[in-house]
Amino acid sequence: MDLYYQLTYWLFLPQVWVIIGLIFVGLEVTDGSAIFFLPMGISAALMATLIFLVDNSIVPLDYLPTTWYWLLACWAIVSVMSSLALSTRRKQKKDDDINSY
Repeated sequence: MDLYYQLTYWLFLPQVWVIIGLIFVGLEVTDGSAIFFLPMGISAALMATLIFLVDNSIVPLDYLPTTWYWLLACWAIVSVMSSLALSTRRKQKKDDDINSY
């Protein structure tokens, strides 16, 4: 039960989500595919923003999940949505390279 309380404490700190987001954006620099690591970093930054806004009473507490595993589920959902948004943006981009045959 101690691990449950530790995860609850750490995952409801916005600073932890900022660190997670920076780690994933740093991994994106090494990978460069913009499909896996970048959406996870973006969604971690969004989760940090949400937690920060709830902590400062700007957004009501009802918008934040009450347990850490639902917080991770929301992070995964936002990651998938941002990955889909980035992949559709890449497909619509016109390639103006003169070397494409």
